[in-house]
This record gives sequence, structure tokens and C-alpha cells, in this order.
Amino acid sequence: MEQPERLCRESPSSLMSKFGWRISATLFCLALAVLVLGLVATRLHSIDLSSMWLGIGLATFCAVFFFLSRSLLLASEQQRVTATALDTTEASLLESEARFRQMADNIQEIFWMIDADSGETLYVNPAYETITGRSRAALKRNPLAYQQIIHLDDRVHVVHKIDEATRTGDFDERFRIVLPDGVSRWVWVRGFPVRDHKGRIRRFVGTVLDITIQKRTEEEVVRNLSLAESAWSEADAMRKATLALTEDLRMDNVLDTLLQSLQELVPYESAQILLLESDNRLFLAREAPRSSEAKEAVKYPPTIDAANFPFIQRALVSQHGILLPDTDQEPDWHALKESGQVCSWLAVPLIASHQTLGLLSLGHSARNNFTREHLRLAKSLAIPAAAAIQNARLYECAKIYSSELEQRTLDLQEAQSALQRFQSGRPS
Repeated sequence: MEQPERLCRESPSSLMSKFGWRISATLFCLALAVLVLGLVATRLHSIDLSSMWLGIGLATFCAVFFFLSRSLLLASEQQRVTATALDTTEASLLESEARFRQMADNIQEIFWMIDADSGETLYVNPAYETITGRSRAALKRNPLAYQQIIHLDDRVHVVHKIDEATRTGDFDERFRIVLPDGVSRWVWVRGFPVRDHKGRIRRFVGTVLDITIQKRTEEEVVRNLSLAESAWSEADAMRKATLALTEDLRMDNVLDTLLQSLQELVPYESAQILLLESDNRLFLAREAPRSSEAKEAVKYPPTIDAANFPFIQRALVSQHGILLPDTDQEPDWHALKESGQVCSWLAVPLIASHQTLGLLSLGHSARNNFTREHLRLAKSLAIPAAAAIQNARLYECAKIYSSELEQRTLDLQEAQSALQRFQSGRPS
């Protein structure tokens, strides 16, 4: 049973070659036998020479047929081996292609292949549709459509890098792509060249990985670090400002230090420190930049009525800061005479022991110059500033009381001296 099955598995040409070889071998043996018999008969003079030559011709024919059959068998065997090798190679290629398809169709990254000469897309796996939101059919119709997916701000740079990769063979870039709904996503594209036997770059293959979450995480880390650095800088500035405000209790130094510390936190062009004289009456205690007239008129600072300035009045009554990004949009806005042109304005009340001492007024000629962050910083600085102003006032009151006490002590001493002189000069 095994032999027929084995014969069935063999090719027809192989079977014919084997049977032909066997027939030719049989005939060759018969021809040799006839030849031998002819030679023997010739010696015995029982057969003529024509029979001998017939035997020789038959033997020669059988020998030629034998060698032709042998050659045919060898050629058929070689063909069978070659066909088997081709079948094995083809099966291996089909299996490799099937594995490649399985891998390419199931990975989360885009696998791409681009022609080095034309820049056209030769292959892209299904992940292309998931990541870019566009069909592979559209890419097949327009092989250069992938360039339109790149974000406009990154497109020139990325296309230049692709062109450069055709010479260097290296491509490793992170850039943004735009989905059909306008949403931007970050991708990481890496590629390497495929060269021919002469070393020339024929195509590029590579992957595209969606790194949007990673990029957002990195941006969040950078943002948090920036906030931490900003908070540290703010805390250091507040510490220095608080220390500077408490180093000298003289009012002039406190006011000058306040404006200088405020400049490091809030970018203003003009600033005024307004202190309350009464419920609605304020006087200009200090301004920046400080004019020469203001320096000469320190003893007689200008005063204003808060009722004439609605926003100042509101800040004093509510005890909350006010931010006006664009004063032109405020119909009730009235600028202070000393502030100059103000398009962006910020005000923070100075409050100590639940008592309003005055107001910080900051101005800038540019619209939208001040932000909520600037308002918060100004409020933070106003707390130690109000305490320093209150301490400076107490210090001035203490100096006044000390001076009055000293003067009264001198007067008392002079009165005692006069009394002693009067008593010593009176007759006993």
C-alpha cells in the first residue's frame, strides 16, 4: 500500500523518466545479449555478419536511449527539487506576509512605507484611520495626502525633514497632526531607509506613535514646575518686601519701599498711595514716578474726594480690589489727575485691624495690561503694607508723644528751677 501511495505523490514526468530508464536498461541488456550471441554465432559460422551489425546497432540504440533516459531523469529530478524549493519559498513568503499582516493590522502604531524618489505612500496599516481619523482609501487615491494632515505650524519643518531623510536616511520627529474635527494631536514619527544592492535608498519604512497623553503630561509637569517656581519667587518677593517694610518705621521709607516692592510684582507705569483723612477724603501720600513738584510739596499733598471717583469709592466701601482691563469700556471711569493716561487700572484697599487706611492705585497706558494674577499679588502685598503703614503711624504718634513729653519735662524742670530760685531769694 505504501508504494502506490508514494508513486501517486510523484509527478508524471518523474514516473515516465523512471519507467523509461528501466525499459532502456532492459533493452540495453537484451542488446548486449544479442551482440554476444551474434559474436558467438559468427565464430561458429551459424549467423551472418548482418545479424551481428543489427545486434550492434540495437545495442547502440539501447545505450543512447539509456543515457537519454538517464539525463531526462536527472533533469526531471532537478526540476522537481527546484519546484519544491520554489513551493517552500512561496509558502514561507505567504506565511511571512500573513504574519506581517496580522502584526500590522493589530498594533496600535501606524506602520508606513514611503517611496524615496516620489515621496508617495506605498503602504499604511489600519491604525492610520484610528489615529488620523482619515481613510486609507483616500490616502491611496492621493499618496501625498499625509502632508495635509500635519499641523500648519509644523508642516514646513516636517516636510523639509522628510526631504532631508532621502539623503541621510534618518527621520525622528515629534509634531502635531490635525484631525478632521480640528482637534490637534501629537505624534512621534520614526523611520529608517531600505537600500538596494547598490546602497541606494529605495524606500522608507517606519512607525507613528500617538503621544498626545504623554505630551500633555509633560506640559502639565512643566506648568506645575513653572507654578512652583512662580510661587517660590512670589514667596521670596513677599518675604523681602515684608522685611523691607518692617526695617524702618519712618512713613516716608515705608511708602517708598511699598512702591518699589510693588514694582517687582506688578508691571505698572504709574502708582499712587492714597491715605484716608476722613470717611471720603484722601490725600496723595506717595506717587510713582515721583515728580519734582511732588517732592517739593510733601508738606502739602493734594487731596481728593472719593465721591467724585466711583471706582475708588467702591473699593473703599467694599474693601475688595478692583480690576479694569480697559478703562475706555467703563462709563463711570475718571482718572486721577496725577496718574496721567490710564487704559488699564487696578486698585487695592489698605486694610489693617479691619480698618481701611487707604488705597493702592496702579495704572498703565496699555489695555489689558493687568490680570487677575496681578490683582492677587497686589492684594497679598497690601496686607503687610497696611500693617507697616499702621505701625509707621503709631511710630509717628509715639514720636510726637515722646516729643511732647520731653517738652513738658523740660518745662517742668524749668518751672522747678524757677521755683527753687524764687524760694532761695525770698527772706527767711
